[in-house]
Amino acid sequence: MKTKLILFSILLAVLASCGKTEKPLAPLSEQHFNFEIYDSLVVDYLGNLFLADISEDEKKFLLIDQQTDTIFVTNDEGKILHKYTRKGDGPGYYQQTRLGPPQFLTDSEIIFPAYDGFHVYSLSGEPVKTYSPDFDIRVSLINLFKNNLIIQEEQIIFPFEGRIADEYGVEGREFQQKVKKLEVANLISGDFTPALPFPKASKFSSAEKSHLNINYALALSKKDDSLYVAFRNEPVIYSYHLSDLDSPASIYKISFPEFIEKEPKDADKFGQYEMKDVYTGSLNQVFALDNNQFLANYARGLTDEEFEQISSEFSDDNSKLFEELRKKNTTGWVLYDGSSVSRIIEEHPNLGFMGKFISKDKIWFSLDFQEVEKDYSIFYKTKILSK
Repeated sequence: MKTKLILFSILLAVLASCGKTEKPLAPLSEQHFNFEIYDSLVVDYLGNLFLADISEDEKKFLLIDQQTDTIFVTNDEGKILHKYTRKGDGPGYYQQTRLGPPQFLTDSEIIFPAYDGFHVYSLSGEPVKTYSPDFDIRVSLINLFKNNLIIQEEQIIFPFEGRIADEYGVEGREFQQKVKKLEVANLISGDFTPALPFPKASKFSSAEKSHLNINYALALSKKDDSLYVAFRNEPVIYSYHLSDLDSPASIYKISFPEFIEKEPKDADKFGQYEMKDVYTGSLNQVFALDNNQFLANYARGLTDEEFEQISSEFSDDNSKLFEELRKKNTTGWVLYDGSSVSRIIEEHPNLGFMGKFISKDKIWFSLDFQEVEKDYSIFYKTKILSK
Protein backbone atom coordinates (compact mmCIF):
# COMPACT_ATOMS: atom_id res chain seq x y z
CA MET A 1 0.00 0.00 0.00
CA LYS A 2 2.83 2.35 0.89
CA THR A 3 4.49 1.68 -2.49
CA LYS A 4 1.24 2.46 -4.32
CA LEU A 5 0.94 5.79 -2.49
CA ILE A 6 4.51 6.75 -3.45
CA LEU A 7 3.87 5.86 -7.09
CA PHE A 8 0.61 7.81 -7.05
CA SER A 9 2.40 10.87 -5.62
CA ILE A 10 5.09 10.67 -8.30
CA LEU A 11 2.40 10.43 -11.00
CA LEU A 12 0.65 13.53 -9.65
CA ALA A 13 3.96 15.45 -9.60
CA VAL A 14 4.70 14.48 -13.21
CA LEU A 15 1.20 15.49 -14.35
CA ALA A 16 1.52 18.80 -12.51
CA SER A 17 4.87 19.56 -14.10
CA CYS A 18 3.54 18.66 -17.55
CA GLY A 19 0.65 21.05 -17.04
CA LYS A 20 2.93 24.03 -16.38
CA THR A 21 3.92 26.23 -19.32
CA GLU A 22 6.82 28.64 -19.09
CA LYS A 23 6.11 32.18 -20.17
CA PRO A 24 8.30 32.92 -23.21
CA LEU A 25 10.89 35.63 -22.72
CA ALA A 26 10.36 38.88 -24.56
CA PRO A 27 12.83 39.67 -27.37
CA LEU A 28 16.00 41.42 -26.23
CA SER A 29 14.82 44.60 -27.94
CA GLU A 30 11.91 44.79 -25.47
CA GLN A 31 13.94 44.10 -22.34
CA HIS A 32 15.75 46.52 -20.04
CA PHE A 33 19.18 45.70 -18.62
CA ASN A 34 21.63 47.44 -16.33
CA PHE A 35 25.15 46.95 -15.00
CA GLU A 36 24.57 46.37 -11.28
CA ILE A 37 27.49 47.20 -8.97
CA TYR A 38 27.95 44.54 -6.29
CA ASP A 39 31.63 44.76 -5.31
CA SER A 40 34.62 47.06 -5.62
CA LEU A 41 38.38 47.32 -5.25
CA VAL A 42 39.85 50.38 -3.53
CA VAL A 43 43.50 51.37 -4.05
CA ASP A 44 45.13 54.03 -1.88
CA TYR A 45 46.45 56.12 -4.76
CA LEU A 46 45.43 59.58 -5.94
CA GLY A 47 45.58 59.43 -9.72
CA ASN A 48 43.73 58.45 -12.86
CA LEU A 49 44.11 54.67 -12.77
CA PHE A 50 42.78 52.33 -15.45
CA LEU A 51 42.14 48.63 -14.84
CA ALA A 52 44.19 46.78 -17.47
CA ASP A 53 43.82 43.13 -16.44
CA ILE A 54 43.01 40.65 -13.68
CA SER A 55 44.96 37.43 -13.15
CA GLU A 56 43.29 34.13 -13.99
CA ASP A 57 42.80 33.29 -10.30
CA GLU A 58 41.39 36.82 -9.76
CA LYS A 59 43.91 37.44 -6.96
CA LYS A 60 46.06 40.09 -8.67
CA PHE A 61 45.06 43.29 -10.47
CA LEU A 62 47.10 45.09 -13.14
CA LEU A 63 46.54 48.86 -13.20
CA ILE A 64 48.06 51.71 -15.17
CA ASP A 65 48.14 55.45 -14.51
CA GLN A 66 46.68 57.05 -17.63
CA GLN A 67 48.80 60.19 -17.28
CA THR A 68 52.23 58.78 -16.38
CA ASP A 69 52.05 55.19 -17.72
CA THR A 70 53.06 53.96 -14.26
CA ILE A 71 52.25 50.28 -13.71
CA PHE A 72 50.67 48.98 -10.49
CA VAL A 73 50.24 45.37 -9.43
CA THR A 74 47.90 44.95 -6.46
CA ASN A 75 46.33 42.05 -4.59
CA ASP A 76 42.57 41.51 -4.43
CA GLU A 77 42.34 43.77 -1.38
CA GLY A 78 43.90 46.75 -3.17
CA LYS A 79 47.34 46.54 -1.54
CA ILE A 80 50.03 47.78 -3.94
CA LEU A 81 52.56 44.98 -4.47
CA HIS A 82 54.64 46.58 -7.25
CA LYS A 83 54.84 50.02 -8.84
CA TYR A 84 57.11 51.07 -11.72
CA THR A 85 57.39 52.82 -15.09
CA ARG A 86 58.88 51.19 -18.19
CA LYS A 87 58.26 53.89 -20.79
CA GLY A 88 61.52 55.47 -21.90
CA ASP A 89 64.84 54.87 -23.63
CA GLY A 90 67.22 52.00 -23.11
CA PRO A 91 67.16 48.19 -23.05
CA GLY A 92 63.93 46.75 -21.71
CA TYR A 93 61.97 49.98 -22.11
CA TYR A 94 59.23 50.70 -24.64
CA GLN A 95 59.38 54.00 -26.50
CA GLN A 96 56.69 56.34 -27.83
CA THR A 97 53.47 54.81 -26.53
CA ARG A 98 51.72 51.57 -25.80
CA LEU A 99 49.42 50.10 -28.45
CA GLY A 100 47.01 48.86 -25.81
CA PRO A 101 46.86 47.95 -22.11
CA PRO A 102 49.25 45.39 -20.58
CA GLN A 103 48.10 41.88 -19.66
CA PHE A 104 49.13 39.07 -17.37
CA LEU A 105 51.06 36.63 -19.55
CA THR A 106 51.57 34.13 -16.71
CA ASP A 107 51.24 34.18 -12.93
CA SER A 108 54.65 35.85 -12.76
CA GLU A 109 54.89 37.93 -15.97
CA ILE A 110 53.08 40.71 -17.81
CA ILE A 111 53.21 41.66 -21.50
CA PHE A 112 52.89 44.99 -23.36
CA PRO A 113 52.10 45.63 -27.04
CA ALA A 114 54.27 48.53 -28.26
CA TYR A 115 55.63 50.12 -31.45
CA ASP A 116 58.54 47.69 -31.60
CA GLY A 117 56.67 44.50 -30.65
CA PHE A 118 55.86 42.81 -27.35
CA HIS A 119 57.70 43.57 -24.09
CA VAL A 120 57.58 40.98 -21.31
CA TYR A 121 58.34 41.94 -17.68
CA SER A 122 58.28 40.20 -14.33
CA LEU A 123 55.55 41.35 -11.96
CA SER A 124 58.14 43.56 -10.25
CA GLY A 125 59.07 45.21 -13.57
CA GLU A 126 62.30 43.43 -14.49
CA PRO A 127 62.70 43.05 -18.30
CA VAL A 128 62.33 39.40 -19.37
CA LYS A 129 62.17 39.41 -23.16
CA THR A 130 61.17 41.46 -26.20
CA TYR A 131 59.52 39.95 -29.28
CA SER A 132 59.87 42.10 -32.41
CA PRO A 133 58.62 41.42 -35.96
CA ASP A 134 60.95 41.76 -38.96
CA PHE A 135 59.09 44.80 -40.32
CA ASP A 136 58.41 48.35 -39.15
CA ILE A 137 55.12 48.52 -37.29
CA ARG A 138 52.64 51.08 -38.60
CA VAL A 139 49.59 52.38 -36.76
CA SER A 140 46.30 53.61 -38.25
CA LEU A 141 44.29 54.02 -35.05
CA ILE A 142 45.41 53.77 -31.41
CA ASN A 143 43.07 53.02 -28.52
CA LEU A 144 45.10 52.79 -25.32
CA PHE A 145 42.16 51.26 -23.44
CA LYS A 146 41.01 48.54 -25.86
CA ASN A 147 42.52 45.15 -25.19
CA ASN A 148 43.19 43.43 -28.53
CA LEU A 149 46.00 41.20 -27.28
CA ILE A 150 45.03 37.51 -27.37
CA ILE A 151 47.05 34.93 -25.43
CA GLN A 152 46.69 31.38 -26.73
CA GLU A 153 49.03 28.85 -25.13
CA GLU A 154 52.51 29.58 -26.60
CA GLN A 155 51.21 32.19 -29.04
CA ILE A 156 50.30 35.86 -28.90
CA ILE A 157 47.84 37.32 -31.41
CA PHE A 158 47.73 41.06 -32.07
CA PRO A 159 46.74 43.38 -34.97
CA PHE A 160 50.18 44.81 -35.73
CA GLU A 161 50.18 46.68 -39.06
CA GLY A 162 52.97 47.30 -41.55
CA ARG A 163 54.07 43.91 -42.92
CA ILE A 164 53.17 44.80 -46.53
CA ALA A 165 53.37 48.59 -46.20
CA ASP A 166 56.51 48.99 -48.33
CA GLU A 167 54.86 47.25 -51.29
CA TYR A 168 51.16 48.09 -50.93
CA GLY A 169 50.98 50.98 -48.48
CA VAL A 170 48.49 50.88 -45.60
CA GLU A 171 45.19 51.22 -47.48
CA GLY A 172 43.53 50.92 -50.88
CA ARG A 173 41.99 48.33 -53.17
CA GLU A 174 45.12 46.27 -53.74
CA PHE A 175 46.02 46.47 -50.06
CA GLN A 176 42.58 45.13 -49.12
CA GLN A 177 43.21 42.08 -51.32
CA LYS A 178 46.68 41.35 -49.96
CA VAL A 179 46.62 42.28 -46.27
CA LYS A 180 46.33 39.91 -43.33
CA LYS A 181 45.04 41.75 -40.31
CA LEU A 182 46.75 39.83 -37.50
CA GLU A 183 50.24 38.82 -36.48
CA VAL A 184 50.75 35.59 -34.53
CA ALA A 185 53.93 35.54 -32.44
CA ASN A 186 55.41 32.21 -31.33
CA LEU A 187 56.80 32.68 -27.82
CA ILE A 188 59.22 29.77 -28.24
CA SER A 189 60.80 30.62 -31.61
CA GLY A 190 60.06 34.35 -31.61
CA ASP A 191 58.72 34.12 -35.17
CA PHE A 192 55.82 36.28 -36.37
CA THR A 193 53.31 34.87 -38.87
CA PRO A 194 50.59 36.90 -40.65
CA ALA A 195 47.01 35.64 -40.33
CA LEU A 196 43.38 36.53 -41.05
CA PRO A 197 42.70 38.08 -44.45
CA PHE A 198 39.48 40.05 -44.84
CA PRO A 199 36.60 37.53 -44.95
CA LYS A 200 35.02 37.18 -48.39
CA ALA A 201 31.69 38.15 -46.82
CA SER A 202 33.12 41.45 -45.57
CA LYS A 203 32.67 44.65 -47.54
CA PHE A 204 36.33 45.40 -46.80
CA SER A 205 37.46 42.56 -49.07
CA SER A 206 36.34 44.59 -52.08
CA ALA A 207 38.63 44.76 -55.11
CA GLU A 208 36.56 47.60 -56.63
CA LYS A 209 36.16 50.06 -53.74
CA SER A 210 38.67 51.69 -51.39
CA HIS A 211 37.67 51.95 -47.74
CA LEU A 212 39.01 54.33 -45.10
CA ASN A 213 41.60 52.29 -43.21
CA ILE A 214 40.55 53.32 -39.70
CA ASN A 215 37.10 51.90 -40.49
CA TYR A 216 38.47 48.37 -40.55
CA ALA A 217 40.29 48.71 -37.24
CA LEU A 218 39.77 45.51 -35.28
CA ALA A 219 38.04 44.47 -32.07
CA LEU A 220 39.16 41.06 -30.80
CA SER A 221 38.12 38.72 -28.00
CA LYS A 222 38.48 35.03 -27.18
CA LYS A 223 36.20 32.44 -25.62
CA ASP A 224 37.29 28.81 -25.30
CA ASP A 225 38.80 27.80 -28.68
CA SER A 226 37.18 30.61 -30.69
CA LEU A 227 38.40 34.06 -31.73
CA TYR A 228 35.78 36.76 -32.28
CA VAL A 229 36.58 39.54 -34.73
CA ALA A 230 34.76 42.77 -35.60
CA PHE A 231 35.74 45.55 -37.99
CA ARG A 232 34.98 49.06 -36.79
CA ASN A 233 32.51 50.23 -39.47
CA GLU A 234 30.77 46.93 -40.16
CA PRO A 235 27.93 45.63 -37.91
CA VAL A 236 29.12 42.03 -38.12
CA ILE A 237 30.89 39.60 -35.77
CA TYR A 238 33.11 36.93 -37.34
CA SER A 239 33.83 33.79 -35.31
CA TYR A 240 37.01 31.80 -36.06
CA HIS A 241 38.43 28.58 -34.72
CA LEU A 242 41.82 29.51 -33.28
CA SER A 243 43.33 26.67 -35.29
CA ASP A 244 42.07 28.21 -38.56
CA LEU A 245 42.28 31.98 -39.00
CA ASP A 246 41.90 31.87 -42.78
CA SER A 247 38.10 31.85 -42.93
CA PRO A 248 35.34 32.38 -40.34
CA ALA A 249 33.40 29.44 -38.93
CA SER A 250 30.33 31.59 -38.22
CA ILE A 251 29.09 35.06 -39.13
CA TYR A 252 26.67 37.13 -37.02
CA LYS A 253 25.08 40.21 -38.61
CA ILE A 254 23.90 42.62 -35.92
CA SER A 255 20.63 44.43 -36.57
CA PHE A 256 21.32 47.70 -34.74
CA PRO A 257 18.42 50.19 -34.89
CA GLU A 258 20.80 52.54 -36.71
CA PHE A 259 24.41 52.08 -37.77
CA ILE A 260 25.90 54.64 -40.17
CA GLU A 261 28.27 53.01 -42.66
CA LYS A 262 30.84 55.12 -44.49
CA GLU A 263 30.72 55.05 -48.28
CA PRO A 264 33.93 53.80 -49.95
CA LYS A 265 35.57 55.49 -52.93
CA ASP A 266 35.93 54.42 -56.56
CA ALA A 267 39.68 54.98 -56.44
CA ASP A 268 42.89 53.04 -55.93
CA LYS A 269 43.30 54.69 -52.52
CA PHE A 270 40.81 56.29 -50.14
CA GLY A 271 43.37 59.00 -49.42
CA GLN A 272 42.95 61.87 -47.00
CA TYR A 273 39.89 62.02 -44.81
CA GLU A 274 38.00 64.67 -42.86
CA MET A 275 36.74 64.70 -39.29
CA LYS A 276 33.23 63.81 -40.48
CA ASP A 277 34.63 60.54 -41.86
CA VAL A 278 35.56 59.46 -38.32
CA TYR A 279 32.03 59.92 -36.96
CA THR A 280 30.68 56.74 -38.51
CA GLY A 281 29.00 53.76 -36.94
CA SER A 282 31.57 51.79 -34.98
CA LEU A 283 31.61 48.32 -33.44
CA ASN A 284 34.20 48.91 -30.72
CA GLN A 285 34.26 45.76 -28.57
CA VAL A 286 32.59 42.34 -28.62
CA PHE A 287 32.53 39.57 -26.02
CA ALA A 288 30.93 36.16 -26.47
CA LEU A 289 28.55 35.03 -23.74
CA ASP A 290 26.83 31.67 -23.35
CA ASN A 291 23.98 30.50 -25.61
CA ASN A 292 25.26 32.40 -28.67
CA GLN A 293 24.77 35.78 -27.02
CA PHE A 294 27.20 38.68 -27.29
CA LEU A 295 27.96 41.81 -25.30
CA ALA A 296 28.93 44.59 -27.70
CA ASN A 297 29.94 48.22 -27.43
CA TYR A 298 28.95 50.33 -30.42
CA ALA A 299 28.31 53.87 -31.62
CA ARG A 300 25.56 54.79 -34.08
CA GLY A 301 27.64 57.38 -35.90
CA LEU A 302 26.47 60.49 -37.75
CA THR A 303 25.50 60.98 -41.36
CA ASP A 304 27.48 63.57 -43.33
CA GLU A 305 24.42 65.82 -43.28
CA GLU A 306 24.06 65.58 -39.49
CA PHE A 307 27.74 66.28 -38.96
CA GLU A 308 27.74 69.30 -41.29
CA GLN A 309 24.61 70.75 -39.69
CA ILE A 310 26.07 70.56 -36.17
CA SER A 311 29.48 71.81 -37.38
CA SER A 312 27.99 74.89 -39.04
CA GLU A 313 25.82 75.68 -36.02
CA PHE A 314 28.68 75.51 -33.49
CA SER A 315 31.66 76.45 -35.67
CA ASP A 316 32.79 79.13 -33.20
CA ASP A 317 32.68 76.94 -30.08
CA ASN A 318 34.71 73.72 -30.24
CA SER A 319 33.70 72.49 -26.78
CA LYS A 320 30.02 72.93 -27.63
CA LEU A 321 30.60 71.35 -31.04
CA PHE A 322 32.01 68.13 -29.60
CA GLU A 323 29.34 68.07 -26.90
CA GLU A 324 26.58 68.20 -29.53
CA LEU A 325 28.31 65.57 -31.67
CA ARG A 326 28.45 63.25 -28.65
CA LYS A 327 24.75 63.81 -27.93
CA LYS A 328 23.78 62.88 -31.47
CA ASN A 329 26.09 59.86 -31.61
CA THR A 330 24.22 57.17 -29.63
CA THR A 331 26.77 54.91 -27.96
CA GLY A 332 26.89 52.22 -25.30
CA TRP A 333 26.79 48.53 -24.45
CA VAL A 334 24.10 46.19 -25.80
CA LEU A 335 23.26 42.48 -25.78
CA TYR A 336 22.77 40.59 -29.04
CA ASP A 337 21.40 37.04 -29.38
CA GLY A 338 21.63 36.40 -33.11
CA SER A 339 18.29 37.97 -33.95
CA SER A 340 17.58 40.85 -31.59
CA VAL A 341 19.54 43.71 -30.03
CA SER A 342 18.77 45.04 -26.56
CA ARG A 343 18.36 48.66 -25.60
CA ILE A 344 21.50 50.40 -24.35
CA ILE A 345 22.45 48.79 -21.03
CA GLU A 346 22.06 51.34 -18.23
CA GLU A 347 25.24 52.33 -16.37
CA HIS A 348 25.74 53.91 -12.97
CA PRO A 349 27.19 57.45 -13.39
CA ASN A 350 30.37 56.37 -11.58
CA LEU A 351 31.26 53.78 -14.23
CA GLY A 352 33.98 54.74 -16.69
CA PHE A 353 35.88 52.46 -19.08
CA MET A 354 35.26 48.74 -18.94
CA GLY A 355 38.54 47.31 -17.69
CA LYS A 356 38.01 43.56 -17.60
CA PHE A 357 35.29 41.28 -18.92
CA ILE A 358 35.34 37.84 -17.29
CA SER A 359 31.73 36.73 -17.67
CA LYS A 360 28.23 38.19 -17.71
CA ASP A 361 28.36 38.20 -13.91
CA LYS A 362 31.93 39.51 -13.57
CA ILE A 363 32.50 42.76 -15.44
CA TRP A 364 34.92 45.32 -14.00
CA PHE A 365 34.85 49.07 -14.69
CA SER A 366 37.22 51.87 -13.83
CA LEU A 367 35.91 55.04 -12.20
CA ASP A 368 34.63 57.83 -14.46
CA PHE A 369 36.92 60.63 -13.28
CA GLN A 370 34.96 63.20 -15.29
CA GLU A 371 31.90 62.55 -13.14
CA VAL A 372 33.43 61.84 -9.72
CA GLU A 373 36.46 63.18 -7.84
CA LYS A 374 37.95 61.00 -5.10
CA ASP A 375 41.21 61.00 -3.14
CA TYR A 376 41.64 57.28 -3.85
CA SER A 377 41.17 54.95 -6.83
CA ILE A 378 38.20 52.61 -7.02
CA PHE A 379 37.13 49.91 -9.47
CA TYR A 380 33.64 48.46 -9.68
CA LYS A 381 32.62 44.84 -10.16
CA THR A 382 29.27 44.55 -11.93
CA LYS A 383 26.90 42.03 -13.46
CA ILE A 384 24.24 42.39 -16.14
CA LEU A 385 20.71 42.17 -14.75
CA SER A 386 17.31 42.35 -16.41
CA LYS A 387 15.18 45.11 -14.89
